[in-house]
Amino acid sequence: MKVGILGGGITGIAIQHFLRHPSEVLEAETTPGGLCRTFFKDGFGYDIGGHILFSKHEIINQLVEKLLGENINHCKRNNKIYYNGRFVKYPFENGIGALDKHEAYDCLIDYLKNDFAKPTNLKEWCYYTFGKSIAEKYLIPYNDKIWNLSSEQLSLEWVDRIPKPPVDDVVKSAMGIETEGYLHQLFFKYPKIGGMEALVRCLIKQESNVTCNFRVKSIRRMKHEWAVSDGQTTKHYDKIIVAFPIHEAIHCFENIPSTVKSAVENLRYNTINIAMLGVNNESLLDKSAIYIPDRDVVTHRICYMGYFSKQLIKPGTSSLIAEITTNPGDTIHELSNASMIEKVANDLDRINLIQKQDIIVSDITRMKYGYPVYDLNYTKNTKIFKEYFSSIDVTLCGRFAEFDYINSDECLRRAMVLSTHWNESLQT
Repeated sequence: MKVGILGGGITGIAIQHFLRHPSEVLEAETTPGGLCRTFFKDGFGYDIGGHILFSKHEIINQLVEKLLGENINHCKRNNKIYYNGRFVKYPFENGIGALDKHEAYDCLIDYLKNDFAKPTNLKEWCYYTFGKSIAEKYLIPYNDKIWNLSSEQLSLEWVDRIPKPPVDDVVKSAMGIETEGYLHQLFFKYPKIGGMEALVRCLIKQESNVTCNFRVKSIRRMKHEWAVSDGQTTKHYDKIIVAFPIHEAIHCFENIPSTVKSAVENLRYNTINIAMLGVNNESLLDKSAIYIPDRDVVTHRICYMGYFSKQLIKPGTSSLIAEITTNPGDTIHELSNASMIEKVANDLDRINLIQKQDIIVSDITRMKYGYPVYDLNYTKNTKIFKEYFSSIDVTLCGRFAEFDYINSDECLRRAMVLSTHWNESLQT
């Protein structure tokens, strides 16, 4: 069996890594990696967002260690939330002791005396799970920013990714007793050299068959095979795996039912814009990430790249990346690269996270497909397209192929599970 893996993000590359059958990865860009690529400018490196390597699945932790070998930094999370001019420990409910006493009291009493009704959307879930004060001070404004959509228009399919804190933790936090939340990601790994893209490169074996600059335009079912073309070259496979965005893939197939097309077109996603700022001092080295719920600041999260690896900065300097999610028509999306960088720099200067005059290098990268958005029609629409592609024997795998908000560790796990299944079933 020859397998066509359409999409060379981390999922597609990992599928080929594990698959014991002839295969070819087709990637539209000049280099593979997708959202796990790393970019460099003037000696500063940065990722598409705050990538860290951790997993609840020990087999994936072992895989990462095996792939990277000695090229691993072992890090401890030092995330903060920038709230009303001060740094609050992340997650917010574990840092409320840093608030003014009356605010800490409000957070604690609202959490303990929470009688909100069972939720039907994300906004209601925030109230129901954390109480009024924590919801309104952090969770609701932050989620409104990252999803670029009101939280009352978001569904609940993904909230299991937000662990509910033990009551003891919230009480201790309000009293100023140190606690940690989200323990499974408290310690993480990151490549010493090469940024997140180093992991992708480790997945590519010497014998791997990865073809870049091949933008799939048509996928046709022949009698016993699939024909995949970029408009100039046609390649033939016994089976195919779609590992590139479903919004692009849907237009490559013939005779797609209108209900399926409509379901895919109605799936909402956000573009992610990454602005990198390098400064002429070492002030941006002491934190892993800062979450910013303030609606007057364009970015929702910044990460200090030198915290992950000193190889991503030059001696005597430091840098940050600012993430901004946008959609066409929201006024930010339409800004030029220079204007968006300027806005980020002005915002961060105004709230005293940097001094604008210290900036020595800047860059920006935009990824059209950044975050799948779980709106209120998410379940209905994803069910329609997944059932259809299953019916025509097309396998979907990956964040935007499955349209599922999964991190790189889960991409690796799903690639491993799929490849193992195919290794066994195709052999028979």
